[in-house]
Amino acid sequence: MSQVQIVYNKAGLREFCLIETQGSLETDSAGGLRGQRDFAEIERQGSTVAMRIGVHRVQGSVVPLKKPLAVLKKRHHLAPDADPADVHYDIEAIITEKMLFKTRPDVVL
Repeated sequence: MSQVQIVYNKAGLREFCLIETQGSLETDSAGGLRGQRDFAEIERQGSTVAMRIGVHRVQGSVVPLKKPLAVLKKRHHLAPDADPADVHYDIEAIITEKMLFKTRPDVVL
């Protein structure tokens, strides 16, 4: 029988925010944005937000999610006598809001 255990440590949780655009983000690099953490500069003032990527700047707003999302990390049991089907999930972060960008970006020189 497989068993799923979710470990929740509120003190160690990071807060993430979703970014929603009305299009796609394109890059010149072959790998795209995969693995890149610093691809944009984001300025937040209350519920308004501005994002700058390269020479483009777009305005948006911060919107709460209807239902929070959890970012999970899958972890297998390492004990020698453990059932290989037993899996643990650690909650890495909780996402409670998203940055919503509805407009087209402006060029900043």
